[in-house]
Amino acid sequence: MGQEITKVLIVEDDPDFAESLMIALGVRDCHVDIARTGEEAIRKFHSLCYDIAFMDIKLPGKNGVESLAEIRGFCPSAHVVMMTGFSESAVLDKALQAGAVDILRKPFRLKEMFAHIDKLQTDSSPTTSH
Repeated sequence: MGQEITKVLIVEDDPDFAESLMIALGVRDCHVDIARTGEEAIRKFHSLCYDIAFMDIKLPGKNGVESLAEIRGFCPSAHVVMMTGFSESAVLDKALQAGAVDILRKPFRLKEMFAHIDKLQTDSSPTTSH
């Protein structure tokens, strides 16, 4: 039986950046969706249980931290990695308190994003010997 495809949600209001991440993740056996706002991310999480989300902190409408808190309310096992180009420690602390598993500071290397997906795939795959 093949490995299950990892379901990833990119929550980013910059369409070019979101599209770049989607293309990069497409080569990693991932199903990738994009949400442009926190509200859209919440709706998408209600309709599909994503394995991991990469969410910008600064979003139009509901920001990433508020969206994360709401998502964790109905999906407590959600793995959400926050992304930010800012270093406001109070906001970053709130993100971690709300349940973010990590914070990627923009610009980040794709290998940092891939490491989160690899860890998730390794942690959730059955132990087999080859």
